[in-house]
Amino acid sequence: MHVRSLRLAANPIAATRHVVAMILSLLVVLAWARSADAYAWMIRHAYPNCRVCHADPSGGGLLTSFGRAKAEGLLRTRYAGNPDADPGTMGEFLFGAFRLPDALLMGGDLRGMEMRMMPQGAAATHRWVWMQADLAGQLTVGRFRANASLGYADTGALPAAITRGERHNLVSRVHWLGVDLDDSKRFLLRAGRLNLPFGLRVIEHTLWVRAATRTDINQSQQGGLALSWSGGSWRGEVMAIAGNFQVRPDSYRDRGYAAFVELAPIDRLAIGASSTIVHAATDLLVMTPVWRHAHGLSARWSPFEQLAILSEFDMLLLSQPATAMTAAHNALGYAGMTQVDLEVVQGVHVMGTGELFNPEPNQQAASVGVWGSVAWFFAPHADVRGDVVRQSLVVSPGRRASATVLLGQVHMFL
Repeated sequence: MHVRSLRLAANPIAATRHVVAMILSLLVVLAWARSADAYAWMIRHAYPNCRVCHADPSGGGLLTSFGRAKAEGLLRTRYAGNPDADPGTMGEFLFGAFRLPDALLMGGDLRGMEMRMMPQGAAATHRWVWMQADLAGQLTVGRFRANASLGYADTGALPAAITRGERHNLVSRVHWLGVDLDDSKRFLLRAGRLNLPFGLRVIEHTLWVRAATRTDINQSQQGGLALSWSGGSWRGEVMAIAGNFQVRPDSYRDRGYAAFVELAPIDRLAIGASSTIVHAATDLLVMTPVWRHAHGLSARWSPFEQLAILSEFDMLLLSQPATAMTAAHNALGYAGMTQVDLEVVQGVHVMGTGELFNPEPNQQAASVGVWGSVAWFFAPHADVRGDVVRQSLVVSPGRRASATVLLGQVHMFL
């Protein structure tokens, strides 16, 4: 993959602020490339454990047969009939057009979006983009699994690309081999390109808690070896990160670990802790050797079925050693978010999200973002969503830039 060099000032503080500006711009740069669905607010239905509905035991992406049945029964608006009735073939792959073998899971996503950007003091722009066009599958033979996705990205998602164009790439977000270590499938060992086990696995991958920690499920997957476990009120996963082998040369690859553990002490409440440390010989943003740390807490809580509250707070550390051009520099910061999701009637969600990001608290105030969102799962395998995002971004001491982004999207899954 071609990697463009970034020109940074010799002053390490200025270099770090340049990185901050680039991270803050991810909302604009990446917003049209969202990955497969992950609805952490399913905690409202007393499903804290992700493995029963997803092939990935930590959630997101390809659905199991049970997950498809629950999606049909719990996600979409029911206009008539008993919502607890057998969904029949409506929830199945391609609406049950043909029966898949029990050993094979298949799924796919098509998602398009109209985006209008309104930066303060500049002309508004808008465009239609294909956010996602992916097909995924998993074959299980005894205790062994083979899982992979393949899709098309007209722009963005370059770290997941398997072709090398500036645009119009084939992407593979995940591909792995796994083995269930016990008969009850509580322990799964996997090797390949995997989603990183860290924080809340949410669809809003441009939230700063996902962008600053580089743990979104759109393009930040890494190659490595992971062990997940789930049973009773506990679940977790730990991963040894070997790097993103879809990025070249080797010096750009992160190596380290990521880990996540979550406890669900009561129905509709789950509390998690996450940690990751990675090192790159040449970081893609700052173009120097870098150590990146992120350590945080998260929570999912549904005080009653119609309401779900998601929250995450992460401490961040960026450590740059001295080079011929820059002095050594350590930046300690944080990122946090809270989202409130109210399901007005089944299938209709009204959401409010607030977020903060500050890579260097001693240097500047925090950037602030506010999201207002409405989503409607209006038909089998289909939903629409609208977002209004307002951000006040710190670009230098005493200087802020504001922007409003309007997003409207339509999504279908196969």
